[in-house]
Amino acid sequence: MDESALVYVALYLASVASVALIAAVSVSYSKQSSIRLTPGRLAGLTKDEFARLKGGEPVFLMHLSIALGVGVSIVAALVEPALGYAPLLRDAILAASVPLLGGLTAALVWRVQRLRQSKRIERDLLKSGRDFSVASTWLQLTLVAAIALTMTELALTWAPSLAGAGFLVGTARNLLVAVYYVRPGVNLAGSYDRPLSSMASPFKLGEVLEGKYDISQVKVGVGKMGDFDARERSSYDSCVEIGACEASCPATASGRPLSPRVLVRELSRLGKGESGADSDPLTTVGDDELWACTSCGACVSSCPVGVKHLDIVYDLRRELVGRGKLDREKSAVLENLARSQNPYGLKPSSRADWASAAGVDVLAEGRSAEYLYWVGCVSSYDQRAQRISRSLAKILKGAGVSFAILGEGELCTGDPARRLGEEGRFQELAYQNIRKLASLGVKKIVASCPHCFNSLKNDYPAFGGRYEVVYYTQLLSDLVREGRIRLPGTKVTEISVTLHDACYAARYNNIFDEPRLALEASGVELKEMRRRRETTFCCGAGGSNYWFKVPQQRSMASIRADEAKGTGAKTLSTECPFCLSMLDDATKVSGDGLEVKDIAEIVAENMV
Repeated sequence: MDESALVYVALYLASVASVALIAAVSVSYSKQSSIRLTPGRLAGLTKDEFARLKGGEPVFLMHLSIALGVGVSIVAALVEPALGYAPLLRDAILAASVPLLGGLTAALVWRVQRLRQSKRIERDLLKSGRDFSVASTWLQLTLVAAIALTMTELALTWAPSLAGAGFLVGTARNLLVAVYYVRPGVNLAGSYDRPLSSMASPFKLGEVLEGKYDISQVKVGVGKMGDFDARERSSYDSCVEIGACEASCPATASGRPLSPRVLVRELSRLGKGESGADSDPLTTVGDDELWACTSCGACVSSCPVGVKHLDIVYDLRRELVGRGKLDREKSAVLENLARSQNPYGLKPSSRADWASAAGVDVLAEGRSAEYLYWVGCVSSYDQRAQRISRSLAKILKGAGVSFAILGEGELCTGDPARRLGEEGRFQELAYQNIRKLASLGVKKIVASCPHCFNSLKNDYPAFGGRYEVVYYTQLLSDLVREGRIRLPGTKVTEISVTLHDACYAARYNNIFDEPRLALEASGVELKEMRRRRETTFCCGAGGSNYWFKVPQQRSMASIRADEAKGTGAKTLSTECPFCLSMLDDATKVSGDGLEVKDIAEIVAENMV
């Protein structure tokens, strides 16, 4: 064997060894983290990744290009010695490389842009220290290098005479993958199917009251890095600063002191620092960072490696509550919930005042209805939002739907308290509501607030409250299909509408088509915004932000209102009382003439 052949064999074996290293590191980390990389799990992940591409999000198109580019280049390297005997296989690999090179080029350009923007955010918005900035830059450059090496390896497949160079480039890239990207991959495999709506509870108040365990022994919140559970540690340690979370975060876009990328990376670095598990995370993460989060879930939804930023935010907020680090506004919300069972602090007896003129029945013992209409605090007390309640009541009555409300028996679901970090107050309200619903035999609930809907549907089952919960746009779309809502099919379009998807309806609960069906059935012209459906932009009210002020350069609602105005629509339609209030205020301040209406209002106005 001549010298060139020996070099070829040595490079090929190094390439194979680097692939084996990726597999070995993956298995090792999987065992450490208790995440099982079974064939079924990996198949499910693959299916989920391709399903997410239907949304057309550029970051996932690029993520898939990188993943497939690495995969195809590895396969090409492994079978390279046999390609001379299998021309069809070589042709297939070459054909696959063409679109992948295009995708990788786009990914490389986007990564460079994100690197520049991340440095600006660190410098101007967060004033990060030099140590963090340098570490961040190196990690991001590592990803740039991995993309560039993958592009080079794929390009070299077109030159068989340079196979040795391809092995060398591929080996370097595989070492980067083994060192930097195995952990994120394993984390994604373990968390890809955990719903955004899932929220861990450190205790159950009902079991505490039954004496099943001592509440003093329960740790609520995270006071030191060692208090984060294994799932959370895997999450923040998996961040490789892709930057999709930061690019999609409305808090960052509005100039609030928060970048989800920086938050999780700071924690990861702190956990690996000198004090390690004993380090206090709140020495690194500022109070304003945590309160700036609207819990919209854009960071989690957009992260290609499965980082669950909100788990971390919620646990740290719980720690702030435990340390009594609440200002007057946040304390007032919790006091109002304790005293009046609503965040306004208004009399429970006035909760159903809007319903008397609308002829809406109040559910009581001995009475029954097909649906309990859960009105929510905002649509009960806020005069502008009460139009949603009246409109939905008109629609349901016109469609012959049997429904009733709880009136003053309805308490806040507790969502504001839970998002603030006061788990005890949330559970106290939840158990009271669950007992009330059980006493009345409630089985089916329709909600017109996505936050109430999410709590009733996704939070309450853990505490014994299991119901058939539907969102009002889901019910409206069903009534339209059944012909129970009579809307003029030949109506001449009088208004053009753009729809603002509510985060807790769309991103949290995958309700996309139903509100559009209801609007289109009303005869309006629907003009879509660029950020819609699962990529919707938050109004700024979530995460209890509706109830307190956060330092910012510009309100999220004004950013969203400008985007709506850019569609040319005359009306901005909402599907959430919080969104209605925030966007209505923003359009009034701007004076741009854009009218804001809830879907229920539009449907009610257009009913025959």
